[in-house]
Amino acid sequence: MVLKNKKSKRKGLIHMATETNNAHKYLVGDILYTSWGYEQTNVAFWQVIKTTDKTVWLRPIAKKTVEVQTSMSGTVEPVPNIFTDYALANTKDSIIRRRVKAYDDRQPIFGSNSWDTFYPYGGEPVYESSYY
Repeated sequence: MVLKNKKSKRKGLIHMATETNNAHKYLVGDILYTSWGYEQTNVAFWQVIKTTDKTVWLRPIAKKTVEVQTSMSGTVEPVPNIFTDYALANTKDSIIRRRVKAYDDRQPIFGSNSWDTFYPYGGEPVYESSYY
């Protein structure tokens, strides 16, 4: 599917859905996650909702507990297409836009904060812990 880019100052196209002509390998619907924390491991899952040749837009999605290991730890997995808010994103609908370098080849997308390094989700449950 190809849509006109109405917000761009230059005339161009936004490639969405399953097209793979982007300089990177991310597709709409792909899932990534963030994992960060001090004395605890906070995990959030993100779904690619839009792509262009060099940029991806990510929106947080729900997660579900797969296994409870202790009263304060366990594993979680994403719930695709159930969008949530993420207060640290500090944007409308918690949508994050990140540039992706062509050579990244589905490597992590690094941000500028402790919470916003996005790792490709490989399909296995992710460890999470908390002290509250």
